Amino acid sequence: MHFGFNRRPKAGKKRAALRQRGGDWSMADYTEAPVSRAAALGRRIAVFSVIVFLVAGLSHRYGMLATPDFVPVLLVVVGLALLSLAFATRGLVQLWTYGGEGIGNVVACVLVAGAMLAPFAVFLYLALTLPALNDISTDTDDPPVMAAATAARMPGMNAIEPYTPERRKLQHDSYPAATGRRYGAPIGQVAESVEGVLEDRGWAVVDRPAAASDATEITIEALAKTPVLGFPNDVAVRLIDEGSSTYVDMRSASRYGGHDFGDNARRIEAFLSDLDVEIAYLTVVVPVEEPPAPAPVAPPEPEPVVPDEPAVPLDRSEDPPD
Repeated sequence: MHFGFNRRPKAGKKRAALRQRGGDWSMADYTEAPVSRAAALGRRIAVFSVIVFLVAGLSHRYGMLATPDFVPVLLVVVGLALLSLAFATRGLVQLWTYGGEGIGNVVACVLVAGAMLAPFAVFLYLALTLPALNDISTDTDDPPVMAAATAARMPGMNAIEPYTPERRKLQHDSYPAATGRRYGAPIGQVAESVEGVLEDRGWAVVDRPAAASDATEITIEALAKTPVLGFPNDVAVRLIDEGSSTYVDMRSASRYGGHDFGDNARRIEAFLSDLDVEIAYLTVVVPVEEPPAPAPVAPPEPEPVVPDEPAVPLDRSEDPPD
């Protein structure tokens, strides 16, 4: 197979027609500029990789394609994008050496294939810089129990396993911000806020305990999917009643793959940040407007004290002697 130039043929028929009519055929005797077939083929392959990615991604997002079947398709997309870049490189070398047409195909190929490969490059960087974890919890010593998630795990999915000292150290070193929260609110109010945040994020609740006024611990489990491609992850939110406050722990575990690329830790931090805002909004106490205090009344001025006139001594000089 040859992926060189596609040299367009001479205009022989046009020249012959001009000869028969006695016309001037000198302008028809020419060869058009060569076109790089490698660059054109690379552009077609790049566009095809985008179509494959969109069709497979939407099918997986809406449950028509299982995750184990979707991952090989992503590898095919990466291979197509790399192949299109190889053809673009060959076309660019040909154009640089021999000239001709096709630079637009090269540019289009580089842009489309580069856009397809950029997310995979980011995931490769995360895989090389982050630990290979797929289960993150704010409490690594006593993580929330994921009973519903354990029952839902099928063969081929990641198993819910206990934490080992090595996993604890890796998580603490890599995700120090993945910690629990303590709220100065009753457990029932915090549970309502958790339900509200789950609904806002579109996570399907798969297990919630029956409402009980005397419950001291509540664990709510949900299924969270990634925003774009819809990879499934199990989530558990545990609430512990501490009397005057409520402590919230959270756990997020990927169903597939040995590496979550930091997704579970980001999910926990984002959810608890939203819960912080929700709790702060619900526990704001609006002060009651008090009536304005009356204007101070000045005390009455004391009446001036008139000093008593000193008594005049009696003149006893004219009194008769005793």
